[in-house]
Amino acid sequence: MASDIYFSTGTLLRYAATGIFAAVVPFLLAYLWRKRTNESWLVFLAGFLAYFAAGTVRIILRAFIFREGSAFTTDPFLFYLVQGLLSGVCEESARYLAFRYPLGNKTARTTSVMYGLGHDCYETIAVGTMASFHYVLDGIDWNNLGEAEFTKGLDEKAARKMLEGVAAAADYSTLDAVLVCLDGLAGTFTHIALSVIVFKAVQTGDRKRWLLLAIGLHTLGNFLCGYLPLSDTGMHLFSIFWAMWICWFAYREYQKLPYA
Repeated sequence: MASDIYFSTGTLLRYAATGIFAAVVPFLLAYLWRKRTNESWLVFLAGFLAYFAAGTVRIILRAFIFREGSAFTTDPFLFYLVQGLLSGVCEESARYLAFRYPLGNKTARTTSVMYGLGHDCYETIAVGTMASFHYVLDGIDWNNLGEAEFTKGLDEKAARKMLEGVAAAADYSTLDAVLVCLDGLAGTFTHIALSVIVFKAVQTGDRKRWLLLAIGLHTLGNFLCGYLPLSDTGMHLFSIFWAMWICWFAYREYQKLPYA
């Protein structure tokens, strides 16, 4: 099995292109949005920093909740439910606090879009870009060092599982790259949509309705994407269609928000 595994130049380039796409899209969309609305880059930065804060809190909570021996690590339903809930609560609370305090004087609906792009930027770089270039570096190392170096110290079962993962990674097709990029773009617009919903919670003062809705949608999307028995392709398609539905709903609410 292992002797046939090789990361072709095309595969490595596809991973690199995916990583670059993930890093560039939020900045490009933010630039175009600023050009159209004159929205401040400080709003983008606020979204970026708020996600960093939310992510840090989430890491701490995950380390505590999913510690060794915890029931949450052995029951798939509980595992994905709590994972989704942590993301929903931490990220949407960070959005709410950002709109409520440092951006409290911002009442134009365009703020929610710029914030969402900043929020998404951190995630796409930390997850999409870093993961893609990690595959590039690991693929180069695999081609140069081979199976022996990668399976050193592993028992037979662990080595077989690791080789299956490497084989799947080496089989990264153009279709896979396109789906990953579309999924990433869907994630960008999902963050914008959720930002619109939380922004409405601040502007209307109806926190119980709109903030809880954002947390619920975020939690449900993450939970279903992880828990449902989907293939990689199915997972990407689910994320894309989920984003389309949330964006449709959020756009209707966006139109009701004030221009200034």
